[in-house]
Amino acid sequence: MGKYLKVFIVVICCLLLNRSSLANVKLTSDITRLGVGARPLGMGKMFTGLADDISAMYLNPAGLAHIDKPQLLSMSGKFVNLVNYLSFAAVLPGRFGTVGVGYSGSGMGFSTPVLNLTEIATGEYRIIPSSTEAVSYDYTNYAVAFSWGTTVLRPNLSLGATLKLFHEKISGATRGTASGQDMDVGLMFKPEPRLTIGLVAKNILPYSMGGKTRWDTGLEEAIPSSANIGASLKVDGLVLGADYEFRPAQSNVPGFWHTGVEWWVAETFALRAGVDQDVIGAGSGSALDVTSNPTAGISLLFSGFRFDYAYHRYNDIATNDTHYFSIAYLFQEEIPTIAFSLSEPKDRFVTGKGTLWVTGEVMDTRKVRELRLNGSAIEFEENGRFTEEIPLQLNLNLISLEAFDRRGKTLKSESVRVLRLMSFADVKPPYFAALAVEYLATLGMVTGYPDGTFKPMGDITRAEMCTMLMKTKGQKFNGNYVKTSFKDVGPTHWAAPYVAQAAKVGIVKGYPDGTFRPNGPISRAEGVTMIARFDEISVDQVLEAPFPDVPGRHWAAKSVTAAKQSGLLKYLEGKDFEPNQKLTRGETAEILYHTKALREKIDGIWLD
Repeated sequence: MGKYLKVFIVVICCLLLNRSSLANVKLTSDITRLGVGARPLGMGKMFTGLADDISAMYLNPAGLAHIDKPQLLSMSGKFVNLVNYLSFAAVLPGRFGTVGVGYSGSGMGFSTPVLNLTEIATGEYRIIPSSTEAVSYDYTNYAVAFSWGTTVLRPNLSLGATLKLFHEKISGATRGTASGQDMDVGLMFKPEPRLTIGLVAKNILPYSMGGKTRWDTGLEEAIPSSANIGASLKVDGLVLGADYEFRPAQSNVPGFWHTGVEWWVAETFALRAGVDQDVIGAGSGSALDVTSNPTAGISLLFSGFRFDYAYHRYNDIATNDTHYFSIAYLFQEEIPTIAFSLSEPKDRFVTGKGTLWVTGEVMDTRKVRELRLNGSAIEFEENGRFTEEIPLQLNLNLISLEAFDRRGKTLKSESVRVLRLMSFADVKPPYFAALAVEYLATLGMVTGYPDGTFKPMGDITRAEMCTMLMKTKGQKFNGNYVKTSFKDVGPTHWAAPYVAQAAKVGIVKGYPDGTFRPNGPISRAEGVTMIARFDEISVDQVLEAPFPDVPGRHWAAKSVTAAKQSGLLKYLEGKDFEPNQKLTRGETAEILYHTKALREKIDGIWLD
């Protein structure tokens, strides 16, 4: 972006400096400099770095890009109580930017007595005004403006231009008409929502390309070019800003400032004040000086209509006090409540794949300028549909989708949570414990083998069971040695901390000979008993056999009954329990998956 910005500024400077060769060309005025609307006039004509309404057409057309609904403007005033001003303008936003058209006209008329040359003595003449005859003069000029503004490269950077067609007419004793054209170009950048920086170059069309007015007498006049750079800051209904204006093609003209403040006291009422500096003659020579003209204004907003009033003094002369009135209509077009619809994925989506397809539809492609998925812009089709594949990391992924309008304003944002589970080559649906294994592996409760397998049919040892249960409890241990109460689990054994903790909380017990047999496999009865203790579930008595092959007098009957009633043994519904069969790694994961402790951990994933 920086490269394009530099190119733009260099081009503008070249166009401005190109007009420095017009030093000997007669200059005329730009009528559009006053017909800008009462709102900016009340703020000292500070608008280069604000340009947030229809007046941007004349003060910085780049601001049109950030107008999201049609606007109309009409203004009237009598400049220095002599020249009548009237202007109309309209802007319409569209998919490819905002276009505007405006008219600004002024006029004045007066009559003077006819001057007669009378010979009052031989060879002596005097000019005597007639007392019966008079001659009238009228001067009118107007400009028609065509504007366009759009964002470029990113939503917070915009570019705009205004083409102005001029017409002047003098009638009376002396007659003549003139026409011409010129152009303004502007740039705006919003580094953050409250701060805006603007740059505009006015009347930059080269003289050789028609940047002038031409009278029917053959006289040609150039329109003075100028450059403005400004900034504005919005804070809680208060707008502060300043513009600096200079004229590179006129070295004798000093630079000057436009400063202003706007305060929306309420949603329907605003106060304004500012200082609008300008250039006036100094002394009797050709020297120029800067004069500071105070301004003030108010606004009333009602049912989409904004009534603006501005007071403006010129050249510190009270008789030049001018009052401007304008009416703006701001169409109350609502931004669609649903800027886009996200079809897939849904919130809390679970997958074992490493990538994910995000699909949906933009509901109003006229409003949505940019769509960002996890901070990166994505394309959508003319019909609004979009499909994008994104990578997923293990565990929780937050997928965010945001829609922005041309001003860079967020129309809608939506986030969904996607959980990517760890998968194994030998644990795939329809294996009954596939989901349980993937969840436990993702949470770090179990691990696979270097070849990418889990070996779900493999036996689980007593040491492995203790380790799994204590990890599920959230127990973490450093590398310090831990002494256990079992003579076959020394302090250097890899599972010593987990075995010691499991014994401490009563989950496991050793054998009468003081051993634990850490590498011994676990039967279903032993494993379910340990998990039931771990999950702190029990029954007082066994009213009926939990399984046909586990009678009420079996040593593990209570634990098996409690586990079955708590839903830990769903995978064995309609089957025998086979208490002496070795418990597999897959079965252990499936039983643990249904414990209260693990369900809490799984629910906690979505809260991260």
